[in-house]
Amino acid sequence: MTRLQSVIAGIWLAVIALVTTTVASAAPTRLVADLSQSHVDITSGYHGAELLLFGAYEGVPGDELVLIVEGPANDIIQRRKEKRAGVWVNVETLLWKQAPSFYHLFSTAELDEIADPQSRLKADIGPLAGGLKLVAGADGGGNGHGGSTPEADMQGAEAKLGTADQNAGLRRNMTSNGLWLTSPASIVTQQDMLFRTMLTLPSNVPTGDYSVRILHFRDGVALSERVTDMTIRKAGMSALIYSFAHDYPVFYGLFAIAFAVASGWLAAVAFRRG
Repeated sequence: MTRLQSVIAGIWLAVIALVTTTVASAAPTRLVADLSQSHVDITSGYHGAELLLFGAYEGVPGDELVLIVEGPANDIIQRRKEKRAGVWVNVETLLWKQAPSFYHLFSTAELDEIADPQSRLKADIGPLAGGLKLVAGADGGGNGHGGSTPEADMQGAEAKLGTADQNAGLRRNMTSNGLWLTSPASIVTQQDMLFRTMLTLPSNVPTGDYSVRILHFRDGVALSERVTDMTIRKAGMSALIYSFAHDYPVFYGLFAIAFAVASGWLAAVAFRRG
């Protein structure tokens, strides 16, 4: 074998080794995850809850994990205020279409240390990763056409992607309400095999079906993903009242008026006898 052939053979061996290493590092790995409680009931005495998220994965030193708890998608109304003549007034109403009602992201490190922005976008990480759309309307404090609300008038309008400032405003509002949160370096791992973290649900947590996603990263690449479900529902008397008020609003209003009149009459009778 000539020297040139030896060099070419060495280059091919190096390429084969590099490809093999890349394929091995990008191959899917086993990943399991679960919750200490997959069903949460919200009763009249509910003031929040804590759940344990745990699982196991096939890891090596340097691997990272990202865990995302996402609530049902709802339309979210956001109003922008300005101070005019010393009074704060609504000047714009934003109707965000199908935005996550709850979003809590956990990770073993800072997101920038786990993957670059493009990889995170590809993995759909972040409440704004999908590019939320909105409908903007002027003077959110007034009435729309025919006495309807601005939100009702905007329902049929064409939605567009939010600007950077609008996205930042939505994130700021949802974060201040405790509904969009990020907890870096909050997942505890053991021997690159086990992981756990605590999820705190606020008292104002939205009801509905939730998804819990866990992603396993290596060298900035998502190797595996696991999704499990969680349900948050109203229960007890508060659930019955809530359902009745939303399913039969007219009857609920009449019942509320009748109850108020009856309560006032009974109170008047009791005071007269006293």
